[in-house]
Amino acid sequence: MSTILKEYKQFLRTNFKELRLRTPLFYRWDFGLRFDLQTEETGTNEYFQEVTKRASTIFHSVFDSSDKVFLVYMDHKYKRQKIRLLNFTFKQIENLQQTEISYTKEKRLHEPSEKFDVRNIAIVKLTTDRIHHQNILTAIGNTDFPPRKPRLDNNSIFTNKEIYFINIDKKLIFHMYDDRGLDLISADKESLRSIYEKYNDWILDNDREKIQKQFE
Repeated sequence: MSTILKEYKQFLRTNFKELRLRTPLFYRWDFGLRFDLQTEETGTNEYFQEVTKRASTIFHSVFDSSDKVFLVYMDHKYKRQKIRLLNFTFKQIENLQQTEISYTKEKRLHEPSEKFDVRNIAIVKLTTDRIHHQNILTAIGNTDFPPRKPRLDNNSIFTNKEIYFINIDKKLIFHMYDDRGLDLISADKESLRSIYEKYNDWILDNDREKIQKQFE
């Protein structure tokens, strides 16, 4: 097991005990926020600009440029397909070296009885300032709208790829699942309070009551 993978597993054990990264992240942890990234005019250029703007704004509220980060890239395993070094996400990392990437697999992540439920996972440890995060967030927002680009996978109409940004210093996990929204969870709810208060208007209404109760 590589040093990066050991550090990653130890970080989750220490700060997010028994958590397995998977969607929907918000419902799998006690302290979290769920944000609505949508506006009413779905599908327009202005709509996608607002999606990226909201996601990037929240990202900047969570990650300082010098913060240490685990970027977790997850892809559904198809036959013997592996995560390629030249994939879109890796291209958004400044001066990425092969030695900075650790690979692993997760089995039965979504379906406990399904032997074909296998995810290839790549973990990169780096600092925020090396990530062109806005390009990644834009690509995630385009997931359900082919042929909009950029995309996490330009060779496929649809994608089973997921990206998780883990702030090692602040013990926060950021996951934008598509154009509809993003989840933010924390080892300590007080780390979320200022973000909750500042971007309260963007909280997803369906989960607003549950989220409010965390801070009462």
